[in-house]
Amino acid sequence: MSQIVDRIRELEPGLPEAQRTLAALILADPGAVAARTILELAETAGVSTGSITRLCRTLGLAGYSQLRLALAAADPARTVSRTWQGGIGAAISEHDALDRVAEAVVAAVAGVVAEAVRGLDLRVLEEVALRIAAARRVELFGVGGSGTTAAEFQQRLYGIGIPAWIWTDAHIALTGAALLGPDDVVVAVSHTGATREPRDVLAEAASRGATTVAVTNDPDAPLARHADLALATRVRATGVSSAALARHAQMAVFDVLHIAVAQRTYDRTTQAMAASQEAVRPYRDAR
Repeated sequence: MSQIVDRIRELEPGLPEAQRTLAALILADPGAVAARTILELAETAGVSTGSITRLCRTLGLAGYSQLRLALAAADPARTVSRTWQGGIGAAISEHDALDRVAEAVVAAVAGVVAEAVRGLDLRVLEEVALRIAAARRVELFGVGGSGTTAAEFQQRLYGIGIPAWIWTDAHIALTGAALLGPDDVVVAVSHTGATREPRDVLAEAASRGATTVAVTNDPDAPLARHADLALATRVRATGVSSAALARHAQMAVFDVLHIAVAQRTYDRTTQAMAASQEAVRPYRDAR
Protein backbone atom coordinates (compact mmCIF):
# COMPACT_ATOMS: atom_id res chain seq x y z
CA MET A 1 0.00 0.00 0.00
CA SER A 2 2.17 2.86 1.23
CA GLN A 3 4.70 3.66 3.89
CA ILE A 4 2.16 5.65 5.90
CA VAL A 5 -0.31 2.75 5.98
CA ASP A 6 2.44 0.34 7.00
CA ARG A 7 3.46 2.75 9.73
CA ILE A 8 -0.12 2.99 11.04
CA ARG A 9 -0.43 -0.80 11.04
CA GLU A 10 2.80 -1.06 13.00
CA LEU A 11 1.77 1.50 15.62
CA GLU A 12 -1.91 0.56 15.97
CA PRO A 13 -1.70 -1.90 18.91
CA GLY A 14 0.04 0.62 21.18
CA LEU A 15 -2.04 3.69 20.37
CA PRO A 16 -4.50 5.30 22.82
CA GLU A 17 -8.12 4.23 22.33
CA ALA A 18 -9.29 7.17 20.20
CA GLN A 19 -6.22 7.01 17.95
CA ARG A 20 -6.58 3.23 17.67
CA THR A 21 -10.17 3.73 16.45
CA LEU A 22 -8.89 6.14 13.80
CA ALA A 23 -6.10 3.74 12.81
CA ALA A 24 -8.61 0.93 12.31
CA LEU A 25 -10.72 3.13 10.02
CA ILE A 26 -7.67 4.09 7.97
CA LEU A 27 -6.48 0.51 7.62
CA ALA A 28 -9.95 -0.67 6.62
CA ASP A 29 -10.24 1.87 3.78
CA PRO A 30 -7.43 4.42 3.35
CA GLY A 31 -9.06 5.94 0.27
CA ALA A 32 -12.31 6.66 2.09
CA VAL A 33 -10.45 8.45 4.88
CA ALA A 34 -8.46 10.48 2.35
CA ALA A 35 -11.77 11.71 0.91
CA ARG A 36 -13.06 13.02 4.26
CA THR A 37 -12.52 16.37 5.92
CA ILE A 38 -11.24 16.34 9.49
CA LEU A 39 -14.75 17.08 10.80
CA GLU A 40 -16.27 14.27 8.73
CA LEU A 41 -13.65 11.81 9.96
CA ALA A 42 -14.18 12.91 13.57
CA GLU A 43 -17.94 12.34 13.24
CA THR A 44 -17.47 8.94 11.56
CA ALA A 45 -15.00 7.74 14.19
CA GLY A 46 -16.79 9.32 17.12
CA VAL A 47 -13.64 11.10 18.31
CA SER A 48 -12.52 14.70 18.63
CA THR A 49 -10.56 16.54 15.96
CA GLY A 50 -7.80 16.82 18.56
CA SER A 51 -7.41 13.01 18.52
CA ILE A 52 -6.91 13.15 14.75
CA THR A 53 -4.28 15.86 15.12
CA ARG A 54 -2.48 13.84 17.80
CA LEU A 55 -2.45 10.76 15.56
CA CYS A 56 -0.90 12.83 12.77
CA ARG A 57 1.82 13.99 15.13
CA THR A 58 2.45 10.43 16.27
CA LEU A 59 3.00 9.57 12.60
CA GLY A 60 5.44 12.45 12.23
CA LEU A 61 3.07 14.55 10.13
CA ALA A 62 2.42 18.26 10.55
CA GLY A 63 -1.35 17.89 10.33
CA TYR A 64 -4.37 16.16 8.83
CA SER A 65 -3.86 17.61 5.36
CA GLN A 66 -0.53 15.77 5.12
CA LEU A 67 -2.17 12.53 6.21
CA ARG A 68 -4.85 12.89 3.51
CA LEU A 69 -2.21 13.51 0.87
CA ALA A 70 -0.20 10.50 1.98
CA LEU A 71 -3.24 8.23 1.90
CA ALA A 72 -4.37 9.60 -1.47
CA ALA A 73 -0.93 8.93 -2.95
CA ALA A 74 -1.25 5.26 -2.06
CA ASP A 75 -4.13 4.64 -4.50
CA PRO A 76 -4.89 7.79 -6.52
CA ALA A 77 -7.52 6.35 -8.86
CA ARG A 78 -9.57 4.86 -6.05
CA THR A 79 -9.18 7.96 -3.93
CA VAL A 80 -10.52 10.20 -6.70
CA SER A 81 -13.56 7.94 -7.05
CA ARG A 82 -14.13 7.91 -3.29
CA THR A 83 -13.72 11.66 -3.11
CA TRP A 84 -16.35 12.18 -5.79
CA GLN A 85 -18.82 9.74 -4.27
CA GLY A 86 -18.34 11.16 -0.78
CA GLY A 87 -18.74 14.78 -1.85
CA ILE A 88 -21.26 14.47 -4.70
CA GLY A 89 -22.75 10.97 -4.61
CA ALA A 90 -22.78 7.75 -6.60
CA ALA A 91 -26.02 8.62 -8.43
CA ILE A 92 -24.41 11.48 -10.36
CA SER A 93 -21.36 11.10 -12.56
CA GLU A 94 -18.99 13.74 -13.84
CA HIS A 95 -20.44 13.21 -17.33
CA ASP A 96 -24.16 13.63 -16.53
CA ALA A 97 -26.07 16.41 -18.29
CA LEU A 98 -27.39 19.20 -16.09
CA ASP A 99 -31.02 18.16 -16.55
CA ARG A 100 -30.09 14.73 -15.15
CA VAL A 101 -28.22 16.38 -12.26
CA ALA A 102 -31.21 18.60 -11.49
CA GLU A 103 -33.62 15.66 -11.49
CA ALA A 104 -31.38 13.65 -9.16
CA VAL A 105 -31.07 16.53 -6.71
CA VAL A 106 -34.82 17.26 -6.72
CA ALA A 107 -35.65 13.61 -6.07
CA ALA A 108 -33.06 13.26 -3.32
CA VAL A 109 -33.95 16.48 -1.50
CA ALA A 110 -37.70 15.87 -1.74
CA GLY A 111 -37.23 12.34 -0.44
CA VAL A 112 -35.14 13.20 2.61
CA VAL A 113 -37.31 16.18 3.57
CA ALA A 114 -40.50 14.10 3.38
CA GLU A 115 -38.95 11.25 5.34
CA ALA A 116 -37.51 13.55 8.00
CA VAL A 117 -40.84 15.27 8.64
CA ARG A 118 -42.96 12.13 8.47
CA GLY A 119 -40.59 10.34 10.82
CA LEU A 120 -40.74 13.01 13.53
CA ASP A 121 -41.99 12.01 16.95
CA LEU A 122 -44.52 14.83 17.28
CA ARG A 123 -44.94 14.30 21.02
CA VAL A 124 -41.23 14.93 21.50
CA LEU A 125 -41.32 17.91 19.14
CA GLU A 126 -44.26 19.34 21.11
CA GLU A 127 -42.25 19.08 24.32
CA VAL A 128 -39.18 20.70 22.72
CA ALA A 129 -41.35 23.55 21.42
CA LEU A 130 -42.85 24.14 24.86
CA ARG A 131 -39.41 24.16 26.53
CA ILE A 132 -38.03 26.63 23.98
CA ALA A 133 -41.11 28.85 24.21
CA ALA A 134 -40.71 29.11 27.98
CA ALA A 135 -36.90 29.31 28.07
CA ARG A 136 -34.98 32.16 29.65
CA ARG A 137 -32.19 31.44 27.15
CA VAL A 138 -31.73 29.02 24.25
CA GLU A 139 -28.23 28.05 23.10
CA LEU A 140 -27.51 26.06 19.95
CA PHE A 141 -24.31 24.23 19.09
CA GLY A 142 -23.10 22.62 15.87
CA VAL A 143 -19.99 22.46 13.71
CA GLY A 144 -19.58 22.35 9.93
CA GLY A 145 -22.84 21.88 8.04
CA SER A 146 -24.73 21.24 11.27
CA GLY A 147 -23.52 24.61 12.54
CA THR A 148 -24.96 26.25 9.42
CA THR A 149 -28.44 24.86 9.99
CA ALA A 150 -28.25 25.60 13.71
CA ALA A 151 -27.39 29.21 12.85
CA GLU A 152 -30.40 29.47 10.54
CA PHE A 153 -32.67 28.15 13.30
CA GLN A 154 -31.17 30.62 15.79
CA GLN A 155 -32.01 33.51 13.46
CA ARG A 156 -35.58 32.32 13.14
CA LEU A 157 -36.01 31.97 16.90
CA TYR A 158 -34.49 35.38 17.47
CA GLY A 159 -36.86 36.85 14.90
CA ILE A 160 -39.90 35.75 16.91
CA GLY A 161 -38.59 37.10 20.20
CA ILE A 162 -36.89 33.97 21.60
CA PRO A 163 -33.55 34.81 23.29
CA ALA A 164 -31.34 32.43 21.31
CA TRP A 165 -27.60 32.19 20.66
CA ILE A 166 -25.52 29.99 18.35
CA TRP A 167 -22.02 28.66 19.07
CA THR A 168 -19.79 26.75 16.65
CA ASP A 169 -16.70 26.67 18.86
CA ALA A 170 -16.75 23.95 21.53
CA HIS A 171 -14.85 26.00 24.12
CA ILE A 172 -17.26 28.92 23.83
CA ALA A 173 -20.25 26.57 23.87
CA LEU A 174 -18.97 24.87 27.02
CA THR A 175 -18.43 28.25 28.66
CA GLY A 176 -22.01 29.23 27.81
CA ALA A 177 -23.39 25.89 29.00
CA ALA A 178 -21.63 26.31 32.35
CA LEU A 179 -23.64 29.49 32.97
CA LEU A 180 -27.07 28.00 32.28
CA GLY A 181 -29.76 26.83 34.67
CA PRO A 182 -33.09 25.00 34.90
CA ASP A 183 -34.92 27.65 32.85
CA ASP A 184 -32.60 27.28 29.84
CA VAL A 185 -32.43 24.99 26.81
CA VAL A 186 -29.43 23.74 24.82
CA VAL A 187 -29.86 22.24 21.33
CA ALA A 188 -26.91 20.29 19.90
CA VAL A 189 -26.97 19.44 16.18
CA SER A 190 -24.86 16.63 14.69
CA HIS A 191 -25.67 14.47 11.69
CA THR A 192 -23.95 11.31 12.98
CA GLY A 193 -24.43 12.09 16.66
CA ALA A 194 -21.11 10.41 17.33
CA THR A 195 -18.68 13.28 17.89
CA ARG A 196 -17.52 14.12 21.37
CA GLU A 197 -17.92 17.90 21.42
CA PRO A 198 -21.75 18.05 21.15
CA ARG A 199 -22.06 15.39 23.87
CA ASP A 200 -19.74 17.35 26.15
CA VAL A 201 -21.77 20.52 25.62
CA LEU A 202 -25.01 18.71 26.49
CA ALA A 203 -23.40 17.07 29.53
CA GLU A 204 -22.20 20.43 30.86
CA ALA A 205 -25.63 21.99 30.31
CA ALA A 206 -27.36 19.03 31.96
CA SER A 207 -25.10 19.32 35.00
CA ARG A 208 -26.45 22.87 35.44
CA GLY A 209 -30.06 21.72 35.19
CA ALA A 210 -30.77 22.94 31.64
CA THR A 211 -32.97 21.02 29.23
CA THR A 212 -30.84 19.26 26.61
CA VAL A 213 -32.04 18.57 23.07
CA ALA A 214 -30.29 16.56 20.33
CA VAL A 215 -31.02 16.88 16.60
CA THR A 216 -29.30 13.97 14.89
CA ASN A 217 -29.83 11.41 12.16
CA ASP A 218 -29.97 8.29 14.34
CA PRO A 219 -32.30 8.18 17.37
CA ASP A 220 -29.93 5.62 18.92
CA ALA A 221 -26.77 7.71 18.38
CA PRO A 222 -24.67 8.58 21.46
CA LEU A 223 -25.75 12.23 21.25
CA ALA A 224 -29.43 11.26 21.35
CA ARG A 225 -28.86 9.00 24.34
CA HIS A 226 -27.18 11.86 26.22
CA ALA A 227 -30.08 14.29 25.66
CA ASP A 228 -33.32 14.81 27.55
CA LEU A 229 -35.15 15.07 24.22
CA ALA A 230 -34.06 13.93 20.76
CA LEU A 231 -35.33 14.68 17.25
CA ALA A 232 -34.15 12.34 14.48
CA THR A 233 -33.74 13.37 10.83
CA ARG A 234 -33.43 9.77 9.52
CA VAL A 235 -31.49 10.45 6.28
CA ARG A 236 -30.79 7.26 4.35
CA ALA A 237 -28.35 6.65 1.50
CA THR A 238 -29.88 7.89 -1.77
CA GLY A 239 -26.96 8.08 -4.19
CA VAL A 240 -26.48 11.80 -3.48
CA SER A 241 -24.08 12.92 -0.74
CA SER A 242 -25.70 12.23 2.62
CA ALA A 243 -23.73 15.07 4.22
CA ALA A 244 -25.36 17.56 1.86
CA LEU A 245 -28.81 16.02 2.24
CA ALA A 246 -28.47 16.04 6.03
CA ARG A 247 -28.72 19.82 6.06
CA HIS A 248 -32.02 19.73 4.14
CA ALA A 249 -33.42 17.19 6.62
CA GLN A 250 -32.21 19.19 9.62
CA MET A 251 -33.72 22.36 8.22
CA ALA A 252 -37.04 20.63 7.59
CA VAL A 253 -37.15 19.54 11.23
CA PHE A 254 -36.27 23.09 12.31
CA ASP A 255 -38.99 24.49 10.04
CA VAL A 256 -41.63 22.44 11.86
CA LEU A 257 -40.14 23.27 15.25
CA HIS A 258 -39.95 27.00 14.46
CA ILE A 259 -43.63 27.12 13.57
CA ALA A 260 -44.54 25.07 16.66
CA VAL A 261 -42.69 27.57 18.87
CA ALA A 262 -44.30 30.52 17.06
CA GLN A 263 -47.76 29.04 17.63
CA ARG A 264 -47.09 28.70 21.35
CA THR A 265 -45.81 32.26 21.64
CA TYR A 266 -48.35 33.82 19.29
CA ASP A 267 -48.62 37.27 20.86
CA ARG A 268 -44.87 37.68 21.37
CA THR A 269 -44.20 36.28 17.91
CA THR A 270 -46.54 38.65 16.08
CA GLN A 271 -45.23 41.66 18.01
CA ALA A 272 -41.62 40.69 17.30
CA MET A 273 -42.26 40.08 13.60
CA ALA A 274 -44.09 43.39 13.24
CA ALA A 275 -41.29 45.29 14.96
CA SER A 276 -38.54 43.65 12.93
CA GLN A 277 -40.39 44.13 9.64
CA GLU A 278 -40.87 47.80 10.42
CA ALA A 279 -37.18 48.19 11.32
CA VAL A 280 -35.99 46.90 7.94
CA ARG A 281 -38.86 48.30 5.84
CA PRO A 282 -36.91 51.38 4.59
CA TYR A 283 -34.25 49.05 3.16
CA ARG A 284 -36.73 46.74 1.49
CA ASP A 285 -38.67 49.61 -0.05
CA ALA A 286 -35.57 51.48 -1.28
CA ARG A 287 -35.49 51.99 -5.03
